[in-house]
Amino acid sequence: NLERHRNHTRDKMRLIILGAHERKMTKVSFNRDDDLVFTAAADNIVCVWSSETGERLGSYEGHRGAIFDFDVDYVSKYLITGSGDATVRLWEVTTGKEVHTFHTPSTVRVTSVQWRAGDQMFLAASPQFMEHDASVHLYDNPASTSLDVTQEPNAKDLPKRTIVVRNDTGVSNFSIAKAVWSPLNDKIFTLCSDNSIRILDVEKGKQVKKVTFVEDVKKTMKLDEEVGTEVTDLQYCTDMCTAIVCGRSKYAKMFDVHRWDQPLSVYKADRALNAVAVHPLLDVIAMGGGKTAQQAALDKRQGKYECLMYHQIFEQEIGRIVTDCFSPLNSLCWNSNGTQLCLGYEQGEAYLFSMDVDFKRRFDKRSKLFTSVPKDDSDSENDEL
Repeated sequence: NLERHRNHTRDKMRLIILGAHERKMTKVSFNRDDDLVFTAAADNIVCVWSSETGERLGSYEGHRGAIFDFDVDYVSKYLITGSGDATVRLWEVTTGKEVHTFHTPSTVRVTSVQWRAGDQMFLAASPQFMEHDASVHLYDNPASTSLDVTQEPNAKDLPKRTIVVRNDTGVSNFSIAKAVWSPLNDKIFTLCSDNSIRILDVEKGKQVKKVTFVEDVKKTMKLDEEVGTEVTDLQYCTDMCTAIVCGRSKYAKMFDVHRWDQPLSVYKADRALNAVAVHPLLDVIAMGGGKTAQQAALDKRQGKYECLMYHQIFEQEIGRIVTDCFSPLNSLCWNSNGTQLCLGYEQGEAYLFSMDVDFKRRFDKRSKLFTSVPKDDSDSENDEL
């Protein structure tokens, strides 16, 4: 009976709450091996947890400003963090030791960081501030053995190249929410606060295309105070040829990352979206966001902080994860086999869900509802084609 109880417990969805941060959560992510979960927040630290037990294994402390983004390299050896103190810091994952500190030329906060494939270079994005334009800075990894060891020591602190993203729409507080390398490392996709996606050519060092995320979004903003212009997140699909982009406009869209013309799929949500995550094996997209803390304080209605599940092909909501959280969902991430989903909330907690064994079966059952055609007695052989 005891063994049966243990098996029954493992078959159910399991929840572990990761609570150590004192301010809003900004990002959650698994490493490639799925044994570690990293969480960052506005309390200036990154925490690392065991994905199996939820035990806090350590933290990375040294920033003097909120940490907005981080990225772990392919082999979980080095971690980079971008902060409001206008620095990017390189850490050893296993020891927590700070290896190097990089400074931005404009001394403006860093809102996004990401390793390039191969981990020999990384990007760091900064918003517009006073006379400084929004920019994407490219840095060499000083721990890479392929670098020229004869270069000046201070040369490693400065970016190898800086690509400027112009505020051609004249909006105030123009910023880059996220910058992502293209699959071939020849382009950089930047998600901007003016309802646009900018495509940057790395070799040319300039913007080569601009994509408007949602047409006439400003008209919608006049009718719905929850709607915003910020484009907030981008996640690649498993084919690495398409990506899901979401924004505060209450839309998520799938684009061909080699063309960036018309969206391939459109997912309409009932809330402003902060984050999206693509299931690695099933046609499931998880997304979430909700009202800002200020909007929720002024409105007694529900804040819409559940995690939504959409069918990637049929563009319809197929389920949702309801929690007792009372703040916006700022980040979410699947592990590499889709058995765990981590949700990061503004209240400073991360909810780590382990999916039950019937998750795939129930998804397949729900998918059949979109493909089954009910029999219509009015059909006849005489109907015109």
